[in-house]
Amino acid sequence: MKNLLFITWDGPQTSYMEGLFMPIFQEIAKRGDYKFHVVQFTWSDDEKIAYTQAAADKMGITYTAWPVLRKPNVSIGSLLTVLTSAAKIKKYIRENNIHIVMPRSTFPAMIVNQINSPFASRAIFPFRGLRGSGFFPFSELRGAGKVPFRGFRGKLIFDADGLPIEERIDFAGLKKESFQYKLMKSAETKMLKSADAVITRSQKAIDIHIANIGESYRSKFSVVFNGRDKNVFAYQSHLREKVRQELGLEDELLFVYAGSLGPQYCLSEMLEIFQAYAEKHWAKFLILTGNTDFAEQNIPSELKEHVILKSVPSEKVSFYLNGGDVAFGLRKPTFSMQGVAPIKLGEYLLCGLPVIASKGIGDTEKILENFEECYLYDHSIGLLPQIEHIKNFVEKAIFVDRNKIAQKAQDYFSLQAAAESYLKVLKVL
Repeated sequence: MKNLLFITWDGPQTSYMEGLFMPIFQEIAKRGDYKFHVVQFTWSDDEKIAYTQAAADKMGITYTAWPVLRKPNVSIGSLLTVLTSAAKIKKYIRENNIHIVMPRSTFPAMIVNQINSPFASRAIFPFRGLRGSGFFPFSELRGAGKVPFRGFRGKLIFDADGLPIEERIDFAGLKKESFQYKLMKSAETKMLKSADAVITRSQKAIDIHIANIGESYRSKFSVVFNGRDKNVFAYQSHLREKVRQELGLEDELLFVYAGSLGPQYCLSEMLEIFQAYAEKHWAKFLILTGNTDFAEQNIPSELKEHVILKSVPSEKVSFYLNGGDVAFGLRKPTFSMQGVAPIKLGEYLLCGLPVIASKGIGDTEKILENFEECYLYDHSIGLLPQIEHIKNFVEKAIFVDRNKIAQKAQDYFSLQAAAESYLKVLKVL
């Protein structure tokens, strides 16, 4: 059996670990001879950590949560956490006989970069702020460099995720000329080059990375899928009436959206499409989100009586999706969004829902060539030139074969498909 260590860095508002990665790891373990370990750097509270721990125990995954420093401020605390964590990770690798290390995204890559160097115990990092300007020797940090370590001798898979550094530029105000950007980009580039394999969520992300590091590295890259349990996210016709009774609906056409809300999730575009359709048709819009305050503040007063806003546990999302007729899968098509694979798109399609999805998001357009039950919204031209096409699409939605949609979706969005995509990478190491 091979022991695989997945290293991730997640805020308290995300549920990717227990909701996405752990179920995929459990499925991989069923199909291959692997034991999964997870180290999650987080600033979640004890309750959230306990919830993730319980999920890991249930799925047979060894889980450890390590705190991310938030003082003296978020940026310096995060960097201090990175610089002081290599010793803990290398100890974990040694004590648990880890054969494969898989850091996910930028900060875990920075930590592993320190380990995966013949001079790790004397690694030097450009750092300005703690001791003036210049270089800060990693070995001077508390607990670091005390035990000789000659680098990790197993296999290294870099989960490059999407394009996380570019996401910070698009949505968090990161500047390309900043020290933070240069530090993160340097770490990402080093990991892309040194890893035995690199996984991404889209072919477009691979092409962007190759343009940065060189064509000679292409063979180490692979696309893996985001998967959901097809027994949970499934079309169940008997649930439709239960959902609609609970929501107080009759024969209205029900638009649905499930997921986060914020500038990149196109709430205004969803509301515009809904309003344009509802002007002449009986319709309601169900929004399932944890960001209810954002929704309340951004839904126009004249639409509030037509919108049903709910915050529900993740295990209840599929129940409500079964009551819908058309789902929204819109994302703002910025440069970084070429690297993502929207999880909600898979959830919708596994539940047999027709979807209005965005052009320019990961490999969505290529995948949806196989789903005539989806409409690709072109953000570059806006709603007006497309509204009649959208209305026609929505009117036909109630007549689609939802079992057919759900069946096709399993090839791209099920746990089994996701596990198989990871196993293809693992088997060639």
